[in-house]
Amino acid sequence: MKEARKKHIALVIRVLNGRSGGAERIYCELANILQENGYDVTCLHFDAKAGKPFYPLNNQVERINLFGSGSIWKRRLAALRKFLPPKVRDWVSWEVQNSFFVEQLRDYFTLVKPDIAISILPPANTPTLIAAAGTEVKVIPCNHNVPEQDYRNPKRWGASPLDRQLRLKVLENAAAIHVLFPDFADWFPSHLRGRIVAIPNYISREFRWPTPRPQREKTVLAVGRLADVKNYMQLIKSWSTVAEEFPDWKVKIFGIGPQLQELKQEIERLGLRGKVELPGHLTDLSSEYAKASIFCHPALFEGFGLSVAEALYLETPVVAFADCAGVNEFVRDGYNGLTVERTGTKDNLAEALRRLINDENLRCNLGANGPESVKDFTFDRYESNWIDLIENLETVDG
Repeated sequence: MKEARKKHIALVIRVLNGRSGGAERIYCELANILQENGYDVTCLHFDAKAGKPFYPLNNQVERINLFGSGSIWKRRLAALRKFLPPKVRDWVSWEVQNSFFVEQLRDYFTLVKPDIAISILPPANTPTLIAAAGTEVKVIPCNHNVPEQDYRNPKRWGASPLDRQLRLKVLENAAAIHVLFPDFADWFPSHLRGRIVAIPNYISREFRWPTPRPQREKTVLAVGRLADVKNYMQLIKSWSTVAEEFPDWKVKIFGIGPQLQELKQEIERLGLRGKVELPGHLTDLSSEYAKASIFCHPALFEGFGLSVAEALYLETPVVAFADCAGVNEFVRDGYNGLTVERTGTKDNLAEALRRLINDENLRCNLGANGPESVKDFTFDRYESNWIDLIENLETVDG
């Protein structure tokens, strides 16, 4: 009996070298998962700078940087953009930024003919879907955030109206559309919902209880990129109303990002030096989760909220806003944490923190429910879901 040919999977991301974000981690880990399951895997990216991925890639995974300077006329067009009408300027800008990437992808798809292309994030999804049109390559665009934010928010992925229009329009070419949670499918046009497949992210197999288990400390923990969307400014302001009541408690916010200096200045302005700490980046945060008594995540929205899931896995109760998509999928008020309204006449975040600080039994009871609430977010389930999607892609309803 003739052995079946292994499928060739091309994974596409816009930029990869040196980037340590969650999407880049998922991209590299998915490449390794597929290679270990017997697929031929090629990682395609479009990096202007040389370097290598921050996260490890199996040495059997092929990696190709498709970046190039493009043609002379495109460079000239870029120089003339400021003299053009706004709508034309928008089109020219999109062409300058994307057309060579599209051409390179199309050439690769035409010559190499991978069976499936899995693209990560909108800056790769749109060019990949355009490039694969008219070829036999099936494309699965991956959405790692709340769909409305990725497809409609002009502050994410650039302000170009043309780009936002194309992000949604080119989904017509998708063989399947990945989202993180089933509810996220409701945002898309009804005729696309049959192609949507929900595969949540997972808590790493390497993430576990530290040994020996540490004692809980009087610490409120937060973990994430120091950026506006994480809303740590609100946590600092809320803590300023609580700190004097609980002088032996402190807040620790782990992460790096563009808002670092602004957060430091707010800590100084509110007199919270020593009461709010910004320790920076830490590779292994298991012991910090296990030592903290409360995990606070005041984000505006999330795709998945991995740090929240990790906190719950290590039995740390969570405080978050009730309207935070990607967190309210698995944080339930009164079960594994406290969720509060973002608006109102009082500081609801501060009130929730105050309540948990004052009630150790409540903290313990909420924390004890944490592991059960994230039990589905396993590596094995993530792996099997992707293998099932790849092997049964022809049956996805289009």
